[in-house]
Amino acid sequence: MPSSKTRIAIIGGGVAGLVVARHTAARLDTYSLTLFEQTNQIGGTWVYTDEIDVDRHGLPIHSSMYKNLKTNLPREIMQIPDFPIKHDDGPSFVHHSVIRDYLCDYAKHFNLYPHIKLNTLVKHVEPETLRNGQTIWMVTYQDLENKVETTKTFDAVVVCNGHYTVGHIPYIPGIECFPGGCIHSHQYRIPDVYARKKVCILGASWSGIDIAIEIAHYADKVYLSHNLPEPVDSKLSKNVEQRAGIQSIQGNIFTFRDGSKAEVDNFIYCTGYKFTYPFMSPKVEMRTDDNHVEPIYKHLIHMDYPNLFVMGLPGLVIPFPMFHLQAQYILGILEGHVKLPSSEQMRKEYEAEKKALLDQGIPLRHIGRLKERQWEYYDEIAAAANIPSLPPVIRKIYDYTNEMRELDFTTYKNLQYRIIDDENFIVGYCKPC
Repeated sequence: MPSSKTRIAIIGGGVAGLVVARHTAARLDTYSLTLFEQTNQIGGTWVYTDEIDVDRHGLPIHSSMYKNLKTNLPREIMQIPDFPIKHDDGPSFVHHSVIRDYLCDYAKHFNLYPHIKLNTLVKHVEPETLRNGQTIWMVTYQDLENKVETTKTFDAVVVCNGHYTVGHIPYIPGIECFPGGCIHSHQYRIPDVYARKKVCILGASWSGIDIAIEIAHYADKVYLSHNLPEPVDSKLSKNVEQRAGIQSIQGNIFTFRDGSKAEVDNFIYCTGYKFTYPFMSPKVEMRTDDNHVEPIYKHLIHMDYPNLFVMGLPGLVIPFPMFHLQAQYILGILEGHVKLPSSEQMRKEYEAEKKALLDQGIPLRHIGRLKERQWEYYDEIAAAANIPSLPPVIRKIYDYTNEMRELDFTTYKNLQYRIIDDENFIVGYCKPC
């Protein structure tokens, strides 16, 4: 007899996949679930490795974690709402290994391991429309240890494959003849290798600034090249010099867009990542033009297939709590508590919202950067799913963290936050380790 349970496939064992699995596994009378993870452990990008090329199965290294990375959000607002991160007496911005251990504890606490297939690569996801009009999903996956391929049928697919693996590398005239070391931040691990070097870093977002600060302790000179309208914080080390974007490269001489030049030994692209879905059937339209994924409704639901969900699209958000809300919203849709508009209506709403943002001067590639729009989004999907949204104190700490970062991004990670209640928090300073 066919199972009456809704069969859910979750692709990826990082934070998003684990959170979806946690909420699905809490309703095993309603759902059967399988989480596919291509590596040999859970944690996604939070699993550090010294390797930078391919793993033992010949697949690209998934994680972009570098050895000394600390979180850029305090643990008090980074944690999953129903599973707090353990406190200690140190700063709220913790080493990546703390998050990795936290995710392992989360998976054990909610008994997720029986539903996880490790060392399993999803190779193809194909929709099939039944006579009654229902779409089911044929998921083909390979056991990477014995190379056996299997195809199974699912009622819904949640894509949680992450997007910190395939680096975006813009073309720079002359780069092919640059004789020095050249990597994307995805491959960056330790700063020591840049001792006594002249290093150019392209990009001044999170990773660009973090890596520039770290490398500056070793390098003779760091050129932080970017196209931001204003220089970033002036409290950078004296050997860090900001330059405009790179115009061209000739040998080891970099020419910047302001006409200045510099001799460079090593070059690091900190230019972001691409959204990629190599396993998705061509039948499923998934456009990633200008690094913007369409056609996706509410940053989550495929407009042509309302039982296909894509996690991790919004940027400049607090991701773990967002996944916590999104996962419950997904189950609300599958259970019929959340009523979606028709495909045509979803597209109309989406296009109207997209046009309004473009008219405000927001480029297509930045539409997913929610920033201040994130709070309204959380409240909206929480209300639709009939679950609590995030308490006001989360936003207050987030805003305060941004203020402290703007004030001095070399010291903001030394702060320790404590939540008092849903509205209030206290903050103190910790001496750096």
